[in-house]
Amino acid sequence: MRIGLLASTGGMLDSFFIEIAQSWRSYGNTVSFAAGSAMVSDEATLIPGLSRRPDPGTIRALAGLRQWAEGEDLEVIVTNSATASALVRLAGTKVPIVYFCHGLHWNELNSISDRVWPILERMLLPRTAGIISLNADDQAWFAERIESSRRLYLSAGVGLDLARYPVRDLPDGPLSLCWIGEFSPRKRPHLALEAAAELQRRGIDFHLEMLGEGVFRAQIRDEISARGLSGIVSADGPGDAAAVLADSHALVHTAQWEGLPRVMLESLAIGRGSYAFDVKGVRDIPLAQLSVDGDVEELATRIAADWESGRLRRPLTFDRDLLDYSHAADGIRQFLPTFIRTVSTTSASRREPHVE
Repeated sequence: MRIGLLASTGGMLDSFFIEIAQSWRSYGNTVSFAAGSAMVSDEATLIPGLSRRPDPGTIRALAGLRQWAEGEDLEVIVTNSATASALVRLAGTKVPIVYFCHGLHWNELNSISDRVWPILERMLLPRTAGIISLNADDQAWFAERIESSRRLYLSAGVGLDLARYPVRDLPDGPLSLCWIGEFSPRKRPHLALEAAAELQRRGIDFHLEMLGEGVFRAQIRDEISARGLSGIVSADGPGDAAAVLADSHALVHTAQWEGLPRVMLESLAIGRGSYAFDVKGVRDIPLAQLSVDGDVEELATRIAADWESGRLRRPLTFDRDLLDYSHAADGIRQFLPTFIRTVSTTSASRREPHVE
């Protein structure tokens, strides 16, 4: 197969698809990357106008996407991220498009944005050959609109290179927690601080390390001081997520919704559980301890109870092989030929493809 892998930024391809592409190539397939910015770990065709967030210049990307598909003689395009997936489906490439949906951009249809995104996605479905989804909520939405033969569900998402996340012994000493993510409105880092304040009120001896970058980080640092949490909570910027998870007893996750939170899978691989809210995507993570969305007191209560009972000092029992990226790579590789054969038998203008 001649597969095109498309995302809005090169960083997304670097983060999620390198091991998968290497696996596909090992079977004799050709993989061509494209994005709006350069990759670090491979070479990508740069698409002018393509970025993570759409703007008036985005329309320029349509011609670039058509040129990429034709120049690489692609047989199928796998597209990831909202902006890139929308544009390539609008570009008229004459190549079957498989949407690798990391997460539909709505949760409970409570906001204006939650209502707009489903309309846009329904408009794009006629231009979508196949769907890959990662959580039960998104899978259910697509199941009402696309037949099962055109859908693939990956319960561990893109998976992990498990060698990068070896099992680590639990740390000694006081309770150690971590929060890892983007300091953004959807990730809600302020709720992690509220949970920390509640644990402090309960007299728990602990430390919370908040790892990441984003628009709220400076505000969070000010709030740490204002709440009297200096020395208990730190937010020093980006760092080594695997190392921070290994030094923690558990991960705290506060997002409003997710596709499938990769950091929670990384936590599982290392042998750490997660405390989070019962929202889309998050509820699909094995062994996660879930609280009512936004109920910080319940979240803190669960953490405190599990620490005092000794539960957080005991290793998790979980088959980490289920998280290996090979499952995603093999599943997608076996899923894609269906769409290539469909196009080949209905279009005399394209030569019969070689399918591995």
